[in-house]
Amino acid sequence: MFFLLHSVLILFYIVAIIYTCQFFTNAIEHLGLKLKLGNSAIGSILAVVGTSLPETVVPLVAIFGAIFFKKNVDLAQDVALGAIIGSPFMLSTFALFVLGFSIIVLYIFKKRRKLYLDLKYENILRNCRYFLLAYIPAVLLTFSDNLIFKKIVVFYLITLYLVFVLRTLNQSKKNFVAQELQGLIILKFLPFFKKVNLFLILLQVFLSLLSLIIFSHFFVDEIEIFSKAINVSPLILSLIITPFATELPECVNSIIWIKSLKDDLAIANILGGVIFQATITFSVGILLTDWNLNNNLLINTFLVVICLFLFILEILLNKKITLCSLLICGLFYFLYIFFILLKNPF
Repeated sequence: MFFLLHSVLILFYIVAIIYTCQFFTNAIEHLGLKLKLGNSAIGSILAVVGTSLPETVVPLVAIFGAIFFKKNVDLAQDVALGAIIGSPFMLSTFALFVLGFSIIVLYIFKKRRKLYLDLKYENILRNCRYFLLAYIPAVLLTFSDNLIFKKIVVFYLITLYLVFVLRTLNQSKKNFVAQELQGLIILKFLPFFKKVNLFLILLQVFLSLLSLIIFSHFFVDEIEIFSKAINVSPLILSLIITPFATELPECVNSIIWIKSLKDDLAIANILGGVIFQATITFSVGILLTDWNLNNNLLINTFLVVICLFLFILEILLNKKITLCSLLICGLFYFLYIFFILLKNPF
């Protein structure tokens, strides 16, 4: 009865997150149109800032919760580090794999779907460079105990993200082309409003974000209850299970956009997410933890870098993002899962 109840709850929260993501992507597309932004800015900035809230909140709650309730702070730091390091790994491997798998399914059932991402690959290479410029120095910081140096790196990471945002917005405004969009969903519930306006768009963004945070929070709680019931170690929980839960909105958003043949939005949402995590979320980790990455975490970061380098190389060789490049990313994810489960059995 216990497992049946919590299984139903997990399925309910997954369905709720999926529908909330549709509500969110609809509002974000209208906001981008209102602000005259191209898809690169909508996917990598507007959508990311909202959907990255859960994985940024998890380490904060873990650390401050342990301090406030006088729990094991060292354990809380381990959970926080696992969640922080696990999130970009999840997006750069599993999320890209899900994108590739979605393309195969849509190609079979939706004949106009191509077996590659139809977009300008130069923008993707640019996002990958920003990610690696943030990710590698942040990871290497684990070998230094100098507090001043850590603060300098945090300043560098935040500055790098601001540069990325400003350049993306600037480029996006130059390349803006108005698109035909589905009607704003909230109008169906507020029939006394006749036209789409900024207030309604922002209201839908706010309501969808609030719902995403609430449903993601309850989803993580259910995952934790399940993991404790089957005696999963805190490492597996923080490195694999929690990031899977918190990255679900990004995965769902990308599938929705892939289904709508908006490939640039789908990939920008994932790569924009890893840039946000490698700069803003990593800064939180550097400031609030000892940033001492153990071997399991270092192997995780090593796989991310190798995966991204192969992803970039494959794009440079083919001048496009092929199905192969997306599916190979999943190989790194499943190899790491196998490695962790081998070292840390239930």
